[in-house]
Amino acid sequence: MMALVFYAGVVTTLIGLAGIVWFFRRARRLRESEADGATVQAELRALVLLNMAAVGVAFFGLAITVVGLIMAP
Repeated sequence: MMALVFYAGVVTTLIGLAGIVWFFRRARRLRESEADGATVQAELRALVLLNMAAVGVAFFGLAITVVGLIMAP
């Protein structure tokens, strides 16, 4: 049973990490675009929420993984 919790945590962590990588790639692409500064800044502000969500998901997944490891026989 705890193996299931462990693997669920690992999958959740990987989803969060994928979100973080996606955020950095999109932010870099946005900064390299030829859009004006105000547009870039507004879109980066919107991406901050997605970045915080991805970090939260990765942290939550890591917490689930640790609980699975502690509770394993």
